Amino acid sequence: MCLAGCASNKPPAGDGGAEKCGTDPVLPCTPPCPSMEIQIDNTAAAKEAIVQLRTDYQSRRPVVKGRIRSTGGGPACTILLTNPDGRLRFPNSGDTTKSLSIPADGSWVEFQVAGEGKSVAIGDAVIEAHCNSTTGALKASKAMTVFWFDNAKIDIATPGRYSVVGGKLTTSGGNAVSFTATADIRPAGIDCTANQITNLRVGIMQNALAGTTRERIWKTPSIAWNAGVAAGTTVTVPKMIRMQINRPATGNDSAASVQPLYDRPGVADTLDANSLQPPTGCSGSAQATSYDTPSTGAPANLVLPAQDGTGTIVGNVTYHPASVKLGPSFLTWCVIFDTSTNEFTVLRERAWHVTVDAFTAGVQRATVDAADRAPTTMPVLSPLANTQTNDPANSTQGPLGADTVTFSR
Repeated sequence: MCLAGCASNKPPAGDGGAEKCGTDPVLPCTPPCPSMEIQIDNTAAAKEAIVQLRTDYQSRRPVVKGRIRSTGGGPACTILLTNPDGRLRFPNSGDTTKSLSIPADGSWVEFQVAGEGKSVAIGDAVIEAHCNSTTGALKASKAMTVFWFDNAKIDIATPGRYSVVGGKLTTSGGNAVSFTATADIRPAGIDCTANQITNLRVGIMQNALAGTTRERIWKTPSIAWNAGVAAGTTVTVPKMIRMQINRPATGNDSAASVQPLYDRPGVADTLDANSLQPPTGCSGSAQATSYDTPSTGAPANLVLPAQDGTGTIVGNVTYHPASVKLGPSFLTWCVIFDTSTNEFTVLRERAWHVTVDAFTAGVQRATVDAADRAPTTMPVLSPLANTQTNDPANSTQGPLGADTVTFSR
């Protein structure tokens, strides 16, 4: 005989009215479930019932902790968590439901929630707790919000003009580039003092791409003989010399105190105190700003020892600069950055380049891609770009071409 509360109390045909569970009269019946309570982030506060939207490109699934307990007394039971609107997962993409064993003593059972789809209004992503199955009695519900970011943008202006200034090939009239990053938080009206939002800021990340970053070419050699060098001594030297600095791999354009960002307020290597800002829609929101001006030394003569055919140093050869090129390339992102965990979400990206020569006349500026775009590349976090630039192993110097010049004493 079935006990009271059996999920199905209909007797089989021809049974004479006897109540059975399935076809076996001794199977126990499933008891009813007591009332339940659901909390998000260990609180009943509505403002904390939020989770950040997953990102397709980055394959990042921010999660928030949830918990559920029995509040109405009664037996231990099984609860199926569902989300009819489809905006939530528990927590992976295939986890559209979650089965939980709820004890009778009222202790909490934890679970995780991820945001699968955007909320268009506060509280439109609802968790439902059903007794025993997805179609069982509804024992509790919790309205959540999946927040996300809209209208993200990384703007890059090029105010500075390259020329030789103060012993460097650098810019005047402004920096080589000025960055502006913005993003709006959605849906409108979300409480930015919630734990999952209060540490989020719009920021900037930048990678310096692999390739040649600096090149110098010297030509027109002349010689100064040492005193006492015998008449008839000859020295043969390359007609041109080239030095290159090559970045062997894409690097994070950052510093130890700033990583993984390009710039960060309040640390040793801060460039711009406004480089992290709350998103639009939160109190104190503003544009995140910073700047960059890649530079290199000004043209200067290159002096090398002059050796005769026996390897004896007989003087010095002076080469005169013919080209001093600066040529790094960069990829820059607008990101959402968590100041408490250092986690980031990439929103938009934009590339820019410097291709200038101290010996080229006319206005020379950095160049920027026509528009930003959805992310196509993930930022690399190491190695640091400046470490590569300053590593002597990445610098080469030697003859350019096979032509030579011979000097005779």
